[in-house]
Amino acid sequence: MNRLSKFILILLVISFTNISYGSNITKEDRLKAFKNSISEEAVGNYEKAIAVIKVVHTDNPNDYLVNIRLGWLHYLAKMNESSVKYYKEAVRISNNSIEALLGLTYPYAAMNNWSEIKSIYKKILDADPQHYTANLNLAKIYFNTADYLNSKVILEKLQDSYPSDYAVNLYLGWTYYYLGSKTKAYDHFVTALIVNPNDASAKEGLNLSR
Repeated sequence: MNRLSKFILILLVISFTNISYGSNITKEDRLKAFKNSISEEAVGNYEKAIAVIKVVHTDNPNDYLVNIRLGWLHYLAKMNESSVKYYKEAVRISNNSIEALLGLTYPYAAMNNWSEIKSIYKKILDADPQHYTANLNLAKIYFNTADYLNSKVILEKLQDSYPSDYAVNLYLGWTYYYLGSKTKAYDHFVTALIVNPNDASAKEGLNLSR
């Protein structure tokens, strides 16, 4: 066998080896890995839960479920930068799925990166203007930064769709209170207390709005 033939043979062997490696993880292996990872997560062994899934990730780096799982587990393990990395991969793979975008807000919240979170919620609302969680949490961000007018706009829209919702009425009550509309605030605190009679925040708001 001449040198060129030997070289070609070596390339074929390497190629075959790489192809074989890519098929090492079967569907059954993947299912077992997720099951074991969930079991480890349940008892707080986040590093072990991560390690099990990383084996699958090595073989399938573009697997959406693998990346979103690693994003969640790294968040639980307080490894927030790594969590962001995997959630971003899940967002990319899924072409901006709302599920992955919501997941991405967790590590950003742990890092107090509220500007990124606001951008994510706005992106979600571009795709789904009525999305409950994105609307409510964006309103909370505005409320917590004393931007009561923007909070009010979102909460009023939410209240049209969810008239009896406890959280919407509670935050709308406090928003109206800080905007000086005590009568409106009172009505929303009453609704919040009808839904959740023992809520301390709603009781406080009700007393202040009398």
